[in-house]
Amino acid sequence: MSSVLDVHAPPVRSAPFEEEPGFYEPAGVWLYGNVRLLNTSLFHVENALGAPVQMPSILDAIETETEKRMLAGSVLVTGIHSPAHQRAAVVPLRWGSPRILVLSGGFHHHLGERLDQEPFRCARLWRYSWDAKTDLVISRRAPDKLPTYASHNSTVDRLIRQITWRKLPGILFEAPQNSRCCA
Repeated sequence: MSSVLDVHAPPVRSAPFEEEPGFYEPAGVWLYGNVRLLNTSLFHVENALGAPVQMPSILDAIETETEKRMLAGSVLVTGIHSPAHQRAAVVPLRWGSPRILVLSGGFHHHLGERLDQEPFRCARLWRYSWDAKTDLVISRRAPDKLPTYASHNSTVDRLIRQITWRKLPGILFEAPQNSRCCA
């Protein structure tokens, strides 16, 4: 006897996502951390996506836009692989705000074997260890899988947009107002 899966119901798990990573089959993603963030107002900075940007003026604009949207109460969705992603990802750390990081590889590669390390060096200046009760990481790859080593990953960018725009089939979304990305 098969049962119909309610994609709006919380996933059935042996432990909460903030205690152990788990595969969320309806969306085809691995989650670790505060999944309640998915039901908040989300945003990403479009200028942080695409080919790696290192021009100081663009990185400053990304940081400014991230701070503005974050202080308005929205939660950032970003990657970690390029300077633009990283510049956006540290802004919430400075303010003690949550963020959602989309990774190209497994959680153990990015967060360490005990899943307690910030995923890139600059983030460790603001917070010594990863906080799964505050933040959320999402990956299409299993926890022990290696990442792609590119500084630009269109799959990660596409997943960031899908999450922010609430277009990822099967994810736990109740779309609040103003959940679009910023330019």
